[in-house]
Amino acid sequence: MPGAPGQPVPGPYGPPPGQPYGQPGQAGQLGPPPTAPKSKFRFLRLGIILVVVVVAVVIGIVSYSSSPESSSVGDCLKVAEFTDGVTPDKVDCNDAAANVKIGARLSNASDKCPEGMYDEYEVTGRSDYRLCLVINAKQGDCLKGYQSQTAGYQKVPCTDPAKDAELVKVVEGQEGEAVCRDTEATEYRSYSQPKLTLCIKS
Repeated sequence: MPGAPGQPVPGPYGPPPGQPYGQPGQAGQLGPPPTAPKSKFRFLRLGIILVVVVVAVVIGIVSYSSSPESSSVGDCLKVAEFTDGVTPDKVDCNDAAANVKIGARLSNASDKCPEGMYDEYEVTGRSDYRLCLVINAKQGDCLKGYQSQTAGYQKVPCTDPAKDAELVKVVEGQEGEAVCRDTEATEYRSYSQPKLTLCIKS
């Protein structure tokens, strides 16, 4: 049937030349239906969630690896203050801030440290343990904060007027006051695990 005046008449093999298949608004639309553009929002949202999870896992791993909970005998810690609520950081023993070394780790916070003049760090609750801490210093080192009841030991130049201790002799494998005889030491710190004596001039 002829079309309305001024309108092209579809031929047997599709629309007249120059008119695309499936022109919007025509009945009997030929060709594939138009598809809605794909949304990237869902994938972006999943990507953001994945990034957040990865960041949280990384932060958790870093936090655990630098906490005393992951430490063992021989590891060193940086203790800013020996007061409740202050958590030490695990650091390399060659770090200048590494002021104590773990001499013994006890699986229960209620256990007592071996014989010796240890500083102690205990954790109770979900984790339960006690760390027995040895001053991490070598012969010739000078310290600030040694005389303080709460301050962490800080290594300083021996010319520093704030120093309050000097290690005049350090002997591994021996413990006891006798090790410090014939030295300028005014006191000593001795430990049984590991066997160690620090002769200190304060």
